[in-house]
Amino acid sequence: MHVVSVYNQNGMKKSITALVGNLTWTSHESTLGVQLNFDTAYNNIIYFPKDLIDIGDVVVLSNDGNEVFRGIIVTEEINGEFSRHYIAFDYAFYLNKSKGVYQFNGIQASKAIEQLLNDLNIPVANIASITTIINHIYFDKVISDIIKDILLQATQETGQRYRLEMRAGKLYIENEVDLIVNATFKLAENIESYNVTTAISNLSRRRSIEEMKNSIIIISENGESIKTVGSAKESTSIQKYGLLQEVQSVDEKDISQANHIARTLLKDLNKIFEDNSVELIGNDSVRAGRIINISEPITGMNGQYKIKSCTHNVSNGIHKMSLDLGVL
Repeated sequence: MHVVSVYNQNGMKKSITALVGNLTWTSHESTLGVQLNFDTAYNNIIYFPKDLIDIGDVVVLSNDGNEVFRGIIVTEEINGEFSRHYIAFDYAFYLNKSKGVYQFNGIQASKAIEQLLNDLNIPVANIASITTIINHIYFDKVISDIIKDILLQATQETGQRYRLEMRAGKLYIENEVDLIVNATFKLAENIESYNVTTAISNLSRRRSIEEMKNSIIIISENGESIKTVGSAKESTSIQKYGLLQEVQSVDEKDISQANHIARTLLKDLNKIFEDNSVELIGNDSVRAGRIINISEPITGMNGQYKIKSCTHNVSNGIHKMSLDLGVL
């Protein structure tokens, strides 16, 4: 059973589960953090509990004693006389809303990110060792965008993708390939568990080469001069689909890595892209940025898929989730 608790500025805990109606939480691959939305009943009769929730309070969602979400209530909406609607974000909210000025000179990526998080007092649980050297000045940039750029530089150098998540109020940055979920559900406590993918509904699949690139050119600009410093291509793909070329520029400091950057981009872009969606029985471990195995005969989806976005909904005790999926 999902339980919702609120902690006010003095740390006092109040359970509001009995008042909560529709409950949803959403995550997206392109953004940092999770958003929680919930409705509460309200009545102006004298004995109805008042002032239980306020903007800035900490809200915690848990299920069978396991914490699912912890964040800050940032918005209250009064919808008529008998209900309230609240929006909360986990602590990545502060990364998305705060700007800064930073100059990194020869510092490892993981150390640079750690400095950013410490400056905003974001509790850190684990940051994967990322040895990519960062030499860059960030002026008036949103902190989350700085982190994304640092991780992008690391991906271009190593080919490894990373995912930032908040769990139990602490931040994790981990290798994307390690975030494979094995989501199950039980129809009753006294029977075995089933994988959530055995009960797929409202499924769709779209495959396209619109975003495919099978030739990569890396250039460097120096004043009015432009020169090619690296390249990579896949002849088999070009023969089958035609030439689909991407040009990307790099800073002078990255010229020595140009061919490696080109190969990494080619590996990432030389594929048939997919936009798939499914609805499943809910499991709290499923969220954007993680990887799920799907085997579905109608659409032909078979293998590992990256979760691009995930929306959980709990209503009348029934937990469902909607997933948008892409290829790795």
